[in-house]
Amino acid sequence: MSVPRTCPTCGFTGTYATDGVADYHHSTHSCTRHLHLAELARRRAERAASGTRRNCRHKRTHHIHGTRAAYVKDRCRCRRCTRANTAESRTSHRERTYGRWEPYVDAGPARERILALREAGFGLRRIAKLANVSTTTLRAIIDTSPDGRMPRDKIRPETAEAILAVSTERASRAGYATVDPIGTRRRLQALIAIGWSLPQLAAHLDRTPAHLARTLGGIRVTIRTAEQVRALYDCLWDLRPPQDNSAARAAAGAARALAVQNGWLPPLAWDDIDNDPDPDPQHPDPLPAGVDDLDEIAIERAVIGDGIRLEQLTPAEQEEVVRQLTERGKSIRHIAGQLSTTKRTVSRRRRSAASAA
Repeated sequence: MSVPRTCPTCGFTGTYATDGVADYHHSTHSCTRHLHLAELARRRAERAASGTRRNCRHKRTHHIHGTRAAYVKDRCRCRRCTRANTAESRTSHRERTYGRWEPYVDAGPARERILALREAGFGLRRIAKLANVSTTTLRAIIDTSPDGRMPRDKIRPETAEAILAVSTERASRAGYATVDPIGTRRRLQALIAIGWSLPQLAAHLDRTPAHLARTLGGIRVTIRTAEQVRALYDCLWDLRPPQDNSAARAAAGAARALAVQNGWLPPLAWDDIDNDPDPDPQHPDPLPAGVDDLDEIAIERAVIGDGIRLEQLTPAEQEEVVRQLTERGKSIRHIAGQLSTTKRTVSRRRRSAASAA
């Protein structure tokens, strides 16, 4: 048996076991509370029925549907965003109840990562894009505000995780971010040391000689330039420039003379061109006419008769080639023909090599 009772004021209906229970309990209900709960239920039903979806229109940070951020920042009321907001609200309420709620974490590790990324050539906009946070947030973590406030010491856990997840791989960097120029400068200097002139290198890189000269003397270089020079160096480090005419030969000679004058090392002088220490300052001329500075690849090609002319080699390399061919039993006539020079020149190189020995 059940006894229903309905309030004529607010419409509240209750079902009770007996008339006595109904008379007692129905009179104690709150019309105000019932009307409030009914209004909340009506609003929830409207939201569930309409599910108004609003896409993110923020310029710098893109909020994804199905997250609390989209619910709060974009006021999106689609079912996915509503469920995400409800779940996060319940989680935070439960953590508060048990005393485990920690909405912020130490910003120190994130600050160190940002500074390390900037040192590696990342710009703030690039870091913000990769971490999917705003540049304002990044600046607040690492910079003092104009009104004198110190950088933030606490940030959201998801913000810290996003920043710490940014990779430092070269592919993730912006092309116009800058890096240390030491490897790029040494590669250009090494190519000049084997005869490649600045205009020739500039033409290969689709740049002007003046621009490449600024790269040689700059304190920073863009990642795009560094990668282009690295690719060019990988192609040319073991090749001599073409010397088909007197102008080309003069350009190659001038390039080598410039390298000697400035103490620039050839490719084979480096074990690790990016990380090797600079030459000893007590010996500013790293290119003396000794065996240690010989281009072994050029010598080998000349000895086997790979189209290398004697004039394409340095004096020390010429002596070494003539010495090796002589040891193999080659005559002066044969050596002169193989190296496209005169017998008199070969004879002089023989005497010079013999006296040095």
